[in-house]
Amino acid sequence: MAQFAMGSFARWSNSVRHTLASQSRGYASKSAIPTFPETSSPELNQLLYRFRQDRFIPSGLPNQQRRNMFKEKHKQRLEDEPISVAISENEEYTLRPMAVGELPTKKDAYEVLRLIAANNEWKTLLPFLSGLYMSDFRLNANRFAQLVRKASDAGKLPVIMECIRQGHRTGFHLRDLTVVERLFYDIHVIAQRADFQGPALTKMLNLAKQAIDLIDQDITTQTSSSKIENPKFQPSVIGTLLELTAARAINEFGGKDQANEVLGYARKLIAARPLYREQKVLAAETGSAAERAQQILPVYNGLRLCLSIHGLALDKTLHGLVTELLAETKAELEDLVDKVNKPQVQDLVRSVLQA
Repeated sequence: MAQFAMGSFARWSNSVRHTLASQSRGYASKSAIPTFPETSSPELNQLLYRFRQDRFIPSGLPNQQRRNMFKEKHKQRLEDEPISVAISENEEYTLRPMAVGELPTKKDAYEVLRLIAANNEWKTLLPFLSGLYMSDFRLNANRFAQLVRKASDAGKLPVIMECIRQGHRTGFHLRDLTVVERLFYDIHVIAQRADFQGPALTKMLNLAKQAIDLIDQDITTQTSSSKIENPKFQPSVIGTLLELTAARAINEFGGKDQANEVLGYARKLIAARPLYREQKVLAAETGSAAERAQQILPVYNGLRLCLSIHGLALDKTLHGLVTELLAETKAELEDLVDKVNKPQVQDLVRSVLQA
């Protein structure tokens, strides 16, 4: 019997080795395994190492080898004769028995994200998200929105944009309105803190336009073409683009709308007025004052700034519609400002209303 078992093990071992050699002329991994630079946090380093060893590398192995690591019947065989596979030019990985219950959990993943933000180790975000995505961890829209907020607070929005650009690897997209509104609100905040002037204004305008391009790329893969469902048609998104382009025209071109961008966004915002009013009703019924104020703030400010643009007065119809919507948004903001329970948002609203 023992002789049979030994023969069976030898055949299994040889079969596994043959499969490993034949499934890839290069390396055993079917996907690029993320690597992580050393960080300033020992706790973060340990968690990243654990995720890589226990989640990311196994997820990148061919299916048969991954299954062998998790099957109880192969446990003793792997312990008796460990098998190493090349996963890159300079790295080997030893197959070992593993149990699903011992793997890093979603709670552990959230802790890694918290530590990345807390220790300002944003260079690890993209590889970590790519590892989560390849190992079938999926973050919800609220989690991505939280990442946007924390990155913005740290001055790291470009890191977020790179994660979105590589959405096929990270799973980070601009499809959900929660994420898009968070991103555009933070773009507005950074520009407002710089008084809508200088390098910060230029940088935020470029980021906003990049975000629109990424939204367009994502929308081409979606089945719905509804303007209501397309985030770029949201009043808050258009309003942010309007205020940034209007501010640039005022600061850099003496109020001239060089490429007709400002009036173009003004027309788009007027076209979104029905959606603005729908959101106003919905917010009154279910939303918070702070959330609604964040939606309206760039809309109001964009309309306010565009009144100073040369050429608007020549289009009397557009000028009249802009003036009407400006009055409507101002009245709503004035009604909300004392109800906002977030001091930072409240201060931003008051500052714009007093401008």
